[in-house]
Amino acid sequence: MQETSEKYKRILQGPHSFDTSVTIGDDGCLVDNSGDRILFGGDSILVDTGGPESGFREDALFSVSTKSPFFKDSMPCVGTATSGTVDVKMIAPYNIPRKGRICIYSRAVSDTEKSEWVQQGVYYIDTRKQVHDERGFDVLTLSGYDAMMLAEVTFPSDNVHDYPILDTELVKFIAENMKIDSNGNGIPVDPRTWDIMTFGYKFPLPVGYSMREVLCMIAAAYAGNFIISPTGMLRLVSMFDLPPETRHLITDDGYKITFGGDYILV
Repeated sequence: MQETSEKYKRILQGPHSFDTSVTIGDDGCLVDNSGDRILFGGDSILVDTGGPESGFREDALFSVSTKSPFFKDSMPCVGTATSGTVDVKMIAPYNIPRKGRICIYSRAVSDTEKSEWVQQGVYYIDTRKQVHDERGFDVLTLSGYDAMMLAEVTFPSDNVHDYPILDTELVKFIAENMKIDSNGNGIPVDPRTWDIMTFGYKFPLPVGYSMREVLCMIAAAYAGNFIISPTGMLRLVSMFDLPPETRHLITDDGYKITFGGDYILV
């Protein structure tokens, strides 16, 4: 569960709804009609910070759907590194960058106030389809995956480390090499991962394995699974960290619903 403000929690206690914002290619770089970056002197041209306030909203979105599985095939297990997915259906904008980065945000809204925007996922475009529908709209459908798919490549050559190395160093190296393109940067590691990885396991050079398979080995050693967090970070979640089953009625965000100050048992 993500940290949210007191205002967010207060709004959820009463009648409320949610606003959605979707940013695409939100590194804010200018692109041409084909979605390629326009360069000046070898550098990209920054035109917008691409935050949720400037994202596509309900007036442009038909539907937004995400899936972030923790278990493989919905069966309780450890030693996995599952990838989340997104599907967006919207009025087609002028251009969309290739392998564009999709960020999903939501905020709680009441009759009198609005909460902060809360990030709900970071994804990369895999497929796109555009049609002209019977209403006269050019409708664009985008499907994408989160950064876990960037680990689905052979473990890279490494002439920096002296193997076997600590599991923490191995995770850092993998995260640095989870790149959308060879000239880009990797992804950050969620700090909560280091709170779990305290046993100091060492691993030999994983010849012939993908980076994702190596993450699965490390996750199994800690009785957990790797995921991509809603803010786009690589995170290890241990089965021992999952909250206990209480059978209390909760909201979509995991907050318990009360009636007269008492929890509702289901």
